[in-house]
Amino acid sequence: MFAAVLSAPILGRIQSTGSACMKKTVVKQASLKSLAASALQAWESETGWKAIRALQMLGSPDNLAMARRFAASKNAHKRALAMYIASQLRRERYSKVRGTQSDEYAVEETQALLLTGLKDPVTNVVTAAISGFCHRPHPSALPALLAFATHADADIRFQVAAALARYHEDASVKALLMLATDPDDDTRDWATFALGSMHEADTAEIRERLWQNHGDSNDSVSGEALAGLASRKDERVIAVLLERLDEDCMVFELEAAQMMAHPLLLA
Repeated sequence: MFAAVLSAPILGRIQSTGSACMKKTVVKQASLKSLAASALQAWESETGWKAIRALQMLGSPDNLAMARRFAASKNAHKRALAMYIASQLRRERYSKVRGTQSDEYAVEETQALLLTGLKDPVTNVVTAAISGFCHRPHPSALPALLAFATHADADIRFQVAAALARYHEDASVKALLMLATDPDDDTRDWATFALGSMHEADTAEIRERLWQNHGDSNDSVSGEALAGLASRKDERVIAVLLERLDEDCMVFELEAAQMMAHPLLLA
């Protein structure tokens, strides 16, 4: 009855707008399926990761629903993909002042998915789930993260070190102190960074671990340890920086010198 009193041009515009919205929805759904297929077919390749990063920026009810379906799949790669989507799902928005930005999307819903992934029997799915808590920490995940800190798989220990940077409980610090001695360079690096720069706790035990790691054979581990000591104004850093500050020094040394702001280092 309402449509009967509308002029033809107005009714046509409404119908056209409705068709455009339907077309946009269909295209978006096709894009999600295409990206998911690309991620699965090129698993762990640069093409696959590119598709995953694109999916992470397409926060929408359809994408969330797809992630939920994949999380319940018998296919382990699909379950892992669900975890990667959930780990950083965002929605882009445009501002004339700031350009394109993005906001976290469906945080509670994606955290719930990540928590289920921690119980998965397949290592790759667990690894993907743990990675999400680096971006979307949830208190209920901490016990599992602490348990995984001693896992035999280095990838899992690495992701735990990264995730625990967002947890400041004493138990998290204790686990990071252990991971900062890990045989895997990347795990040791992230744990040292987490202790030194992401955590504000300043204890003798933390300082001693950072001091030990400043002599690490891995340059990044050594640099992160120096930065952590400098942020705590540990004067032992001064002598180390006087030896290292030259035209070939790394950015870690420069940042540490700035944080110390000691006359000997600024001369």
